[in-house]
Amino acid sequence: MTEHIKISFPLKKDSDGYPPDDVERMWAVPLGDARYRLDNIPFFALGVSAEDVVIATARDGELVFESLAAEGGHSTVRVMCESESDVTPARESLREMGCSSELSHIPRLFAVDIPPEVNYAKVRAYLLGGRDKGKWDVQESCVAHKI
Repeated sequence: MTEHIKISFPLKKDSDGYPPDDVERMWAVPLGDARYRLDNIPFFALGVSAEDVVIATARDGELVFESLAAEGGHSTVRVMCESESDVTPARESLREMGCSSELSHIPRLFAVDIPPEVNYAKVRAYLLGGRDKGKWDVQESCVAHKI
């Protein structure tokens, strides 16, 4: 079984106090030389995605993100639904397109992982269509795909 550790990603809040936390902790696999491959979908940290390799250093008893070492080719999008009843159908539609997703501790919020082999333009069109219909808001937090 692969060893997993947690890496802390300090977060910057916007003028509305979002995100609700000061730090996001993500699972990662140690690769050596202070390098780690992320093994979950970020909810709040910007500029990183699942499978990215990051540099982290020990600080105050925990590993803290320093920089991105290599992109893993995945993209991350966050979706905040207007109604909880839209969460399951949206996640199912994205799963059918080849994406995985994780629910947040915040009602109506989920993060989406788009692997490199998935047609990002199709996923993006679906998400923007739902946004335009008022079903959800979308944040492209880390896009590795070419559009």
